[in-house]
Amino acid sequence: MRVKSWTSAAALALATALVVSGCAAPAEKPAPEPQTPATKEGPEVKVASLLDSEGVILGSMVIKMLEANGIKTVDKTKFGTPDVVRKALLAGDVDATIDYTGSGQYYTGPEGDPLWKDPVKGYETIKEKDAANGIAWLTPAPANNSEYLAVTKEFSEKNKVTTMEEFAAYVNGGGSVKLVGDQSWMDNEAGLKAYEKAYGFTLKNDQKIGLANGVTAQFIEAVVNGTDGANVAEVYATDGGLADAGLVVLTDSKNVPPVYNPTPVFRAEIIEAYPEIEGILAPVFESLTMEVLQELNKRVALGGEAGPAVAEEYLKQNGFLK
Repeated sequence: MRVKSWTSAAALALATALVVSGCAAPAEKPAPEPQTPATKEGPEVKVASLLDSEGVILGSMVIKMLEANGIKTVDKTKFGTPDVVRKALLAGDVDATIDYTGSGQYYTGPEGDPLWKDPVKGYETIKEKDAANGIAWLTPAPANNSEYLAVTKEFSEKNKVTTMEEFAAYVNGGGSVKLVGDQSWMDNEAGLKAYEKAYGFTLKNDQKIGLANGVTAQFIEAVVNGTDGANVAEVYATDGGLADAGLVVLTDSKNVPPVYNPTPVFRAEIIEAYPEIEGILAPVFESLTMEVLQELNKRVALGGEAGPAVAEEYLKQNGFLK
């Protein structure tokens, strides 16, 4: 009892002294700054992309998500055209890229098969077949980046062309056409030739301007400006600012092009080294609808913003990065 009484008295005396002397309770310590995750042991991941704005945006998202989870990367965005990037991936010169499910028909076949118009079957087919090449296809985005034809609003209204059926009739009636697009798409059986076959028209060589880079922003600009007489452009469904550029995308009632869902694609060795990559990237790509990609692409292609900055802002706004 004596010990307890002494302790109470001492505590009371100490409290009184603190009040008299004006001492305050110690200030709370500031919250610790978020710490950079420790770098994980394993190979650096060389992340490549195509040359267009979408490639840079999505490639940058992959880089930023991996880095935020302690996986070192090497930025190889804007690496090259689709064939260049694919060859580099197979050769191990790059470790990852963004590819499109419908392109699987050119890599593993069967080319031109209707299965590529089915997003599930197309994805499952390329995922299974490309595994034999040491390539892993991860979770795709729901956005569909298929190729379509587009004309200016003035052209559409003047010639009464808003659908592919009307465009075919215009061509077959001797209408003036100069299509600008990717040369490989023009030459491919599943590209322009598939549209010609489905709608019953044929463009002559002097009615086409084939470029090697596949950057649809340049195709759109050429049509808007009438460069070299261009009045029809190959465009992607996720291109930003089609309406702002005053272009009308011709309705494809026969669903000619395959489904092209953007997908992170890695060398299998990298996924074996970092199996967590699938879980890191899946929620990000699942959030990328056509409308989202149109807006992000617009900010880069027309707004002049940098792709990596647009990617980082999107990841932070949607809670993928702090």
